[in-house]
Amino acid sequence: MFYALLALTAGFLLVFGLTLYAIARVGRMLTASENLDWEQIATITGDIGALKKSIQRLNNRINGMEAHDPSALIQAISAAQAPNVTQMPVQQQNGNRQGG
Repeated sequence: MFYALLALTAGFLLVFGLTLYAIARVGRMLTASENLDWEQIATITGDIGALKKSIQRLNNRINGMEAHDPSALIQAISAAQAPNVTQMPVQQQNGNRQGG
C-alpha cells in the first residue's frame, strides 16, 4: 500500500512539473510573438507551408528509393542485358554427296 501511494505521489509531481514546463513554454512563445503583425504571421505561415511540402517531397523520394528491392533490381538488369538466344533448328547433313 505504501508503494502505491509513493508511485501516485511521484506521478502527480511529474505531471505537475510537466504542466509548469508547458505553461512556461506558452508564455515564452507569447512574449516572442507579441510584436508580430498580421503580414509577418502570414509570411511565416506561407514559409512553413512551403517547407512542409518540400519535406514531404523529399520523404516521398526517399521512400521510393527504399521501396525497391536491390536484389530484384539486379536480377531485372541482368535479365535485360542477357542476349536473346533462340535455338536454331539443326540441319542434318546427308552423308551421300552428289555432284562434281
